[in-house]
Amino acid sequence: MTPRKKGTLAGAALLLALAGTTAGIGGGAASARPGPVATGDGRLVLVSGRDDHGLLADERVTLRDRPAADGTGTGRVPDGTLARVEEVRGTWLRIRTVEGPPTRGWLDDFFLRGGVHLVGPPPTCSVPFDGGTLPAGEQAVVLDLRAARVKVRINRTGATDWVDRTVVREIPPDRCAPIGRDEPVGDHEHHH
Repeated sequence: MTPRKKGTLAGAALLLALAGTTAGIGGGAASARPGPVATGDGRLVLVSGRDDHGLLADERVTLRDRPAADGTGTGRVPDGTLARVEEVRGTWLRIRTVEGPPTRGWLDDFFLRGGVHLVGPPPTCSVPFDGGTLPAGEQAVVLDLRAARVKVRINRTGATDWVDRTVVREIPPDRCAPIGRDEPVGDHEHHH
């Protein structure tokens, strides 16, 4: 599968995730026919300069002035920066960075991640969470950012809590001692 096709599939997955988040927030009755996704729901995403193997391909990703690969660059955003979704057009999302210098522009969803991994310090890389500890590499969605803390929702359990921003990563750990798991953590599998 070509990187572009993988990016298109990633776009579909991200749009479904965005639509699911919007439906969960609305609290109203579900509509028989969903409306068009014309604007973003404000969800936080991670800007990624990594390739399909998780290797850093671009330390800084170029944002565009319009939803097209030939659009003029509006700024360059470091890999791993959190940004808020402002608008969605097909596989393109207009984002505004929420850390670092304020930057706004369009990115193909190939360069955005709706899910992250939580990775604490070695040797176990576990993460303090809600009075307990999460194993290294736990998958989550970032809900909010305040200073050096992020609010995350754990994919496996749905639990939410504030964690240190430094534990939010795109790639799971590859050199951490597992806690309470029979298999090693961190196979560097990369999914869009």
